Amino acid sequence: MAKAKAAGKKAAKKAMTKSQFVAHLADKSGLTKKQVDGLLAEVVSTVTDQLKAAGKFVFPGLARITRTYKEAKKGGEVKKNPLNGKEYTTKDKPAHYRVRINPIKAIKTALA
Repeated sequence: MAKAKAAGKKAAKKAMTKSQFVAHLADKSGLTKKQVDGLLAEVVSTVTDQLKAAGKFVFPGLARITRTYKEAKKGGEVKKNPLNGKEYTTKDKPAHYRVRINPIKAIKTALA
C-alpha cells in the first residue's frame, strides 16, 4: 500500500503536457481538441500583441503579465571567483526585455 501512495505522489509531480491540457479543456468545455488548440494559439497571440503594444496584460482570474526593458551592460570588468579564487573577465550583456508573470491573490492563497 505504501508503494501505491509513493507512485501516486510521483505521478502528481509531473506537469501536464500541452496535449493533455488541450484534451482536458476539450473534455470540460465540449469543444473539439482542434478548437481548443486554436483558442490557445489565439490567447498566446493576443498576450504577445498586448505585451508588445502596452507592456502589460491582465489575464482575468489568473495573472498579470508585464514587460520591462533592461539596458545593455558593458563587460570587461575583472572579478575574482569566490569559490576557487580565479580571476575572470565579465562579458557584455545585450539589452533585452524581461517578462514577469504575477499570479492573482486567490491563486497564491490557494497554494499556501
